Amino acid sequence: MNRMKSPFPKRKENENARLSLRPALLAAAVLTSVLLLFAVGVSAWTSYSTSLMSSQTNQLQLVAQSLGQSIELSMQEYMDTLQFLCQVESAVDENDPLFQDFLLTQESSIYDLLWEDEDGVLLKSVNGSSLTADVLLTQAEEDVSIWQYNDTDGTHYLCIKQKLDTGGYLCLVINEENFYSELISDIHVGTNGYIVVKSSENTVIMHPSREQWGINVIEGRMELYPNLDFSSLSEMVQKQVEEEVGIYEYYSYWWTDPDLPRVKKISAHVHASIGGDFWIISAVVDYSDFYDPIVSGFARISLIFCCILVAVLAVTLYIYRLKRSNLRNSAEIQYLKELNETLEELHRREETLAHQQRLQVIGTLTGGIAHEFNNFLTPITGYADLIMASVEPDSELYENANEIYEAADRARDVIRQISSMSRKNVETVYKSIVAASFLNRAVRMIDAVRPANVQWKSEIDLKDEKILGNATQLHQVLLNICINAFHAMGKTPGVLTLRAACVERSEPAHRLYGEQVSDEWEHFLHIALSDTGCGMEPDVLAHIFEPFFTTKQNGQGTGLGLSLADQIIRTHRGYLCAESTPGEGTTFHIYLPVQEPESANQPIEWGQQHKLRFLIADDNQKVLKMLQKELKKLGLEPVICTRKAELVEQLEQVAYDVLAIDETLEDGDGISFCMSIHGKYPYLKKIIMTAAVTRDILEARQRQIIDNYVMKPVSDTTLLDAIRKCTEPSDHDGGENGT
Repeated sequence: MNRMKSPFPKRKENENARLSLRPALLAAAVLTSVLLLFAVGVSAWTSYSTSLMSSQTNQLQLVAQSLGQSIELSMQEYMDTLQFLCQVESAVDENDPLFQDFLLTQESSIYDLLWEDEDGVLLKSVNGSSLTADVLLTQAEEDVSIWQYNDTDGTHYLCIKQKLDTGGYLCLVINEENFYSELISDIHVGTNGYIVVKSSENTVIMHPSREQWGINVIEGRMELYPNLDFSSLSEMVQKQVEEEVGIYEYYSYWWTDPDLPRVKKISAHVHASIGGDFWIISAVVDYSDFYDPIVSGFARISLIFCCILVAVLAVTLYIYRLKRSNLRNSAEIQYLKELNETLEELHRREETLAHQQRLQVIGTLTGGIAHEFNNFLTPITGYADLIMASVEPDSELYENANEIYEAADRARDVIRQISSMSRKNVETVYKSIVAASFLNRAVRMIDAVRPANVQWKSEIDLKDEKILGNATQLHQVLLNICINAFHAMGKTPGVLTLRAACVERSEPAHRLYGEQVSDEWEHFLHIALSDTGCGMEPDVLAHIFEPFFTTKQNGQGTGLGLSLADQIIRTHRGYLCAESTPGEGTTFHIYLPVQEPESANQPIEWGQQHKLRFLIADDNQKVLKMLQKELKKLGLEPVICTRKAELVEQLEQVAYDVLAIDETLEDGDGISFCMSIHGKYPYLKKIIMTAAVTRDILEARQRQIIDNYVMKPVSDTTLLDAIRKCTEPSDHDGGENGT
């Protein structure tokens, strides 16, 4: 009987072949993964090292630039000092102790004063210096040169020579050792790095190795070290002469090391202007000081990454095995959990969708409501104007019509706010408000919405105090607080009391625990709103000014009323706080800065010739037009600008008295512009308009780059008050043109 052959011989052969290929495929996959990781690692290393080296060299460049500016300013100061001494030299008697007294009062590196004849022969020395080994460093000007000298002790000196009108030279001697110690010696770059200062002719002016002072960078060192390779250094030195700023890698030696090891260095240099010539300020560091930490850091990062990768793989494998072993047991629980989460998410989405729909409806209706209300207000204001025009101003009918007009004007302001809710950067124009009149109108407004169960009391102890602000916004604050008080008292009988008085700065400073009260104002308008409602617990009181915090039931409040009130008061440079006792009631305290009497809107006379000539710059046209309009009421004719180019053109054409410039313009910032014209217009008063006082503004005023600053929102009152504080008119009295 013949044995039956397998019907699937080829299938088994194919399966065996596939099984034999699996190790090869696995090896290929592993090799591909390794190569891919290697390529990613090389790319990451290249990007990482390039980025860090660039950052390090940029820092080195900043060091060189900063030091270059310091040396440039110091040398210019020395040359200015020498020029001054030359001017007074001819007017001073030979025995006059002026120059001795000058040297005694110097705390800088100035060491001596010398007089030389036309041939450079020493004629006289104040301190009796005897200097030798002169090296010309720089011909700063046609009649001003800078030399390097030594004395018998080997001390180096910089000598600035200026030719006198009477012949010969007056020389200002600077102790170069002290100059180097004050500006350079304490600057450390890298492990072995240093700073070197060279002339435009590559003469070493200052270097950590004193024996190299006064020698040529290449030729002088070749004489000291004839067997060294200077090719790379020579190329770098030539580039430093040709280029004002640069960073280079080159090979050289550590001159401060007796063994003179040849190393790769990085040099960042800048040119410091010395009169009509320049010095080269170079910061030098060992390449390994930058590169080795980068290699070490990348190695640590790579090791940490590998450890994390191994840990992740191990945890992933463990979780995978754990999930497989528990999959059947947890399937039903997982299903129920997902179902519950799905239902909760569906519920949340339904609530969110409903809220968004309500907001969408409100947004759609806003434009139509604003339009319709403006249509309603147009005949109201029109007929009110007609009534006031047809009756006597002191009649009762005129007063009633005026009340109608003011109420309509406030309503129009509210409509404008509703219409601009979706717009950004809306500027609010603040006006001077008589506090008593403002509060009397607020009392009538609140009394109109007061529930019948609430008794209203007002105690206003004010005279003619004024505040700077927006009446509509402040009415909104009072209304929000009163509505909260009505809700707190509910339907039970209660009392709502408004008290207002002018108080000293010490009262808000005492009441506002932990908050610094600005010392810009001496008096504040204190408004206290007290209710006899349910009060609040301390933990609730601590959060009432936070957005979306509310104790009302869902749907009865957004939690934005008090948050908005606090924001409005703070934009008015005021303060809002609350005190509450559970079961007894709550008192809200509002403090608004009071305009001092001397800040009245009166034009400032500038000398005896004319009134102030104003130049105002801001990137917001609304602010510019408001200030221009208010200043024109005072008889002034301000000129407004939005760009620096316009400012430069105006200043060149007209001798302005005051420049009021915003902290930011369309093409720059105010402080930088004031720095750019510093000293060009000595009688121009520069005032910065800012939303917040920064360190740059304070330093600019301290350095007299600006004369004063004012906080936004700005009005003609605050601007004129700032001018009064920074300028006395008597300073300019008697000038021919008032500037």
